[in-house]
Amino acid sequence: MPALVAAVISLVATLTACGSGPGQVNSAVIIDGRSVSVDQVQEMVEDVVREQPAAQSLARERKLDLVAREAVTQLVIHQLIGKVAKEENISADPEDVAAFLAQNPLDDELPTDGSVPPEALVQQLVFRARDANEYATDQVLLAQLASKYLGRTSITYNLATLPDGAAARDLAAKIVAAPDQAGQLMTEAGGATAEPRLEQESGPTVDAVYLTAPVGSVFVLPAGQGDQGSGGFQVVQLLDRQVSGQLDPGFDPSSIQPQQLPSLGVFALREAAMDADMDLSPRYGVWNDAMVKVVPKLEADASGSVLLPRDLSKP
Repeated sequence: MPALVAAVISLVATLTACGSGPGQVNSAVIIDGRSVSVDQVQEMVEDVVREQPAAQSLARERKLDLVAREAVTQLVIHQLIGKVAKEENISADPEDVAAFLAQNPLDDELPTDGSVPPEALVQQLVFRARDANEYATDQVLLAQLASKYLGRTSITYNLATLPDGAAARDLAAKIVAAPDQAGQLMTEAGGATAEPRLEQESGPTVDAVYLTAPVGSVFVLPAGQGDQGSGGFQVVQLLDRQVSGQLDPGFDPSSIQPQQLPSLGVFALREAAMDADMDLSPRYGVWNDAMVKVVPKLEADASGSVLLPRDLSKP
């Protein structure tokens, strides 16, 4: 086993050394002038391989890039949480953090038989490589953010479904260039499923991905289940979003498990991520505003995207 670990560490060093980085030397990502170093990401990957048997199958399969990408995602999210928490006037009470840790959320040994999908596995692996108090604080804050919007949000939107991603992305670009013509543009895209559907949803029926989406934003999201994009792509123009001070009468809080709240709360960070000056090293992939995480460059289009009219004026 020590030989495997040594070989893996050598591989990690090679992976993190390749490719050009952002403006600051040895930076994995720079957010509003604050740098996360490549060394910090590498150290987390090495800790995972040394301490977690479940990671060793990923090492043998040369899939440690998944761990590195998840590490960067979590470190970016950690920085965004600090800003958003202040704006939303929320904080993590030390007693709540202690209570969260007392539940021993990371004590379960992760399976090594491949029964856990890689994406879920690497998230849990990186959780275990982080400082426990920092991880717990982030989870408590994310749960609070989710609770502020779940069952309180209503949205109005135009929606069209197109058969392929290229057509959907082209339509989205046209809509952000001429938002008032969205209905006509959707109709001109062709096909019955491309006809615009003006819809309104509220409370528990609102997909978490739109919980804090900026009004005017245009999403391109895979519409199918299973393989990304297998059922076409949805183009969604968000026309209005309202957040009530009261829970929707039809919302049953017990329908959401407490452990689900942090993953839903991540979407509340989207607007902060879109506004941030973020420079991500391409060795890890690209930042995806729709999913609020780093994705492989080759999967960027299939993972979805979100645009605002102002995006057209960006250099």
